[in-house]
Amino acid sequence: MRRIERVRIDGLRALAALAAAACVAAAPLHAQVVDRVAATVGSGVITLSDARAALAFGFVQPAGASPIAEAVDHLVNRQLILDEVNRYAEPAPDPALLDRRLAEITGRFPDAAALQRAMEATAMPAPRLRDFVSDTLRIENYLGQRFNAQAQPSPDEVERYFQDHRDDFATGGEVPAFEAVRERVQARVLAERRTALIADWLDRLRRRATVVVY
Repeated sequence: MRRIERVRIDGLRALAALAAAACVAAAPLHAQVVDRVAATVGSGVITLSDARAALAFGFVQPAGASPIAEAVDHLVNRQLILDEVNRYAEPAPDPALLDRRLAEITGRFPDAAALQRAMEATAMPAPRLRDFVSDTLRIENYLGQRFNAQAQPSPDEVERYFQDHRDDFATGGEVPAFEAVRERVQARVLAERRTALIADWLDRLRRRATVVVY
């Protein structure tokens, strides 16, 4: 009986060794460290390298002491919005606009070698970067169409905002006439309202979705 069990154990060890050898043979010559899952949004996965790429390429400007956590949160929101964008079949952006945005992003690196190192370190090759930027432009267009009209303030609301925040528009301690800064005031009110509307909408999306952050 012991001999039979020994034969079974030896057989299992041999199979494990063969499986390990097969994995080594199938692995690429320059194997990379296995990535870690940072969050899931429904069936979609956000990895640690995704978060690092968002930071490296300037898609997220961290404001606190936990840039990775901020990047993951940004990517979760982005995926929720992208699901809506795809549901409504938002078209691809104008190729010229896409090229300009890509040039802005890649132009932040001092040279081609630095750009290539960032791509390799974050698993973000050029085609994937282009797709990411393309989706970003689709998201921006969708949000503009959906929320800009809702957030547009009336003339009275713009003037009232100015009266309540006069010091914010002062230059050298002097508050300018309302007409001189009307466009700036309107742009600020629009931006604040738009941000609030999108935040509320995202909160509802997150409550409906299955989001897990690790």
